[in-house]
Amino acid sequence: FSEHDQWQVQIQAQIQLHADVYVYSDGLTDEQIELALFRPCRDIEATIAALQEKYGPTARICVLPEGPLTIAYLTT
Repeated sequence: FSEHDQWQVQIQAQIQLHADVYVYSDGLTDEQIELALFRPCRDIEATIAALQEKYGPTARICVLPEGPLTIAYLTT
């Protein structure tokens, strides 16, 4: 990696090739979130309900309460 934290951007890009990423933030406007190529989320419960409605009851949704500070593990 040639730049500081470049790996984080590359991982983000890989994720966004396969999934929509929503951001809930009190400190950013919807426009700022969209400029970062994310989708804004103002109500977590409503967003999850809308995604379940769109993709069905077997939808896979991941919530990372601390964003990149959270390490998610997939279990089967």
